[in-house]
Amino acid sequence: MAPDDEAHGFSIDIGKILKDVTAPKRRTTRRRSTTSSSNDMDAALRRAVRVELADVERSLKLLADEVVRLRKSNEALAAQVAKLTKR
Repeated sequence: MAPDDEAHGFSIDIGKILKDVTAPKRRTTRRRSTTSSSNDMDAALRRAVRVELADVERSLKLLADEVVRLRKSNEALAAQVAKLTKR
């Protein structure tokens, strides 16, 4: 292989991703605004962000599951190649 054609690996810590995603959320203190419309908009924005974060959490879990599946498949394939090269 030419130097430019070499595969470059990367490491994904699935456990850390899942721990970060499923960890209890830290509460922060919030300042209260004085107008009702501002409160309504803030609440709507918080709800929208929570929905988006839930979608991101589900997607990260699915991605982590897929990475684990692909790693297992890659290990099985490597074992098969190793068997074939021993012959």
